[in-house]
Amino acid sequence: MTETLERIRAQRAEVEALLAFRHATAEGARCVAWWRLHHARRLRLKLLSPAERDALHALPAPPSGALGRLTALRLRLGLLTLERARPPRPIARQLGPQPIRADPRST
Repeated sequence: MTETLERIRAQRAEVEALLAFRHATAEGARCVAWWRLHHARRLRLKLLSPAERDALHALPAPPSGALGRLTALRLRLGLLTLERARPPRPIARQLGPQPIRADPRST
């Protein structure tokens, strides 16, 4: 039962992050919203089975400015995966230490 609730909360957090990303108008806000969406997806993937992971749609591509130059280069060269990428420092400061939790009641 608790596993089902965690999965529902994780899905809801991802949907809310996706809506925030789609409705963000300023470029800086879009970058922050994209990283929140990316983090919500990573949390949700931990709760899903491999078959469920394969059925998910891909996330939107990161907007310009969401990745640092070195990160973008490492991604392009295949030295880094998007799952292991970190946001640039200015965006990381806006996100805080833990941008989204799957369970809002956990501290």
